[in-house]
Amino acid sequence: MEEKTDLRIRKTYKALCDAFVTILEKKRFDDLTVNELCDEAMIRRATFYKHFADKYDFFSFFIRQKQDQFISQAKEETPPNGIYAYTLYLTQRSILYFKEHESLIQNILKSDMSASPLDIFNEEIHSNILSNLKEHQQRGCTFSVSPELLASFLSGGIFSTIRNSVLQPQLFNTGTIMENMSKVLTCLETLTDQSTENF
Repeated sequence: MEEKTDLRIRKTYKALCDAFVTILEKKRFDDLTVNELCDEAMIRRATFYKHFADKYDFFSFFIRQKQDQFISQAKEETPPNGIYAYTLYLTQRSILYFKEHESLIQNILKSDMSASPLDIFNEEIHSNILSNLKEHQQRGCTFSVSPELLASFLSGGIFSTIRNSVLQPQLFNTGTIMENMSKVLTCLETLTDQSTENF
């Protein structure tokens, strides 16, 4: 019975995420309503509010879901001690996703209340990177600066890079971004104790 319930919840989440992308390909985040999201996903409002407080809470969940997908892929495709490779991969996958769904990110950026969804996006990136840094710390990796500061620095840079790649694609094409991010992250290796496993 529990397995059926979990399956039902997963289907609900998928329907909502798919509906969210469909709607934001056409209109701004400001104009999206919970009613519209539920109608598109074909679920009841009561079901939505059972899991989420409002559309901002759902947006946070949506970003976490996408990052979880990228994280899972990153762990398969990057070395276990590769903080550097992991961060580069996460950036690349995020940029490619938003390139594929350019209207979606444009309609988030065009929001009159853009600070809220963009802050959510930045906070989720920060949380993810900090968690990864602390995992490495538990394995014996030490840093010359605090993981919290390093996570703030990395997440801010990644967020700004993703944003600029969408707003100014002529200046920030994916290939150039990855090449330069690689150089930047290589420089950051000095923030990791060279006597332990590092980037």
